[in-house]
Amino acid sequence: MKKAAKIILIAAVALLLAGGGMFAGMNWNNWFGKQEEPQTTAEAELDTGAEDWTGERSVYTGEKNTDTIDIPGYGSITLKADDAKQTVNFYNPEQNTCYFRISLLLSDRTEVWQSGLVEPGKGIYSITLKETLPAGEYEDAVLKYECFAMNDEQTPLNGSEIKLTLNVIK
Repeated sequence: MKKAAKIILIAAVALLLAGGGMFAGMNWNNWFGKQEEPQTTAEAELDTGAEDWTGERSVYTGEKNTDTIDIPGYGSITLKADDAKQTVNFYNPEQNTCYFRISLLLSDRTEVWQSGLVEPGKGIYSITLKETLPAGEYEDAVLKYECFAMNDEQTPLNGSEIKLTLNVIK
């Protein structure tokens, strides 16, 4: 009986140590890892590539409801194959009262490009992709719009994700 009690005690201590090790392992990064800081104003700089938008635009010209955000939609975007430098026509409509951060994502959510903050009335015509794309049709790509208040905190607002087709051609 004494021997059985020792075996039970050793098993209990082993289980306790294993459980404590698992708990410590699962929480190690929370305790000692680098904490992800919220994005500050210095990190969320205005996009220096944004310029006055001069493209054709069809927008409602009546009285603006300042509680809404106008987001341009696209059915497809054509890009050059195997080239990081691309010509696009992304913009933040001038009647908006917020900044845009625009991202281009593949269907698997891989981000291939992201802008800085784009002011209302500004557009981006030239971008550099994070990775080049081979020729092909990329269904269910996403043009993601993140919207931020034009205050010191750049408070996040509603955004939008537009599904589209990327036509990547030679």
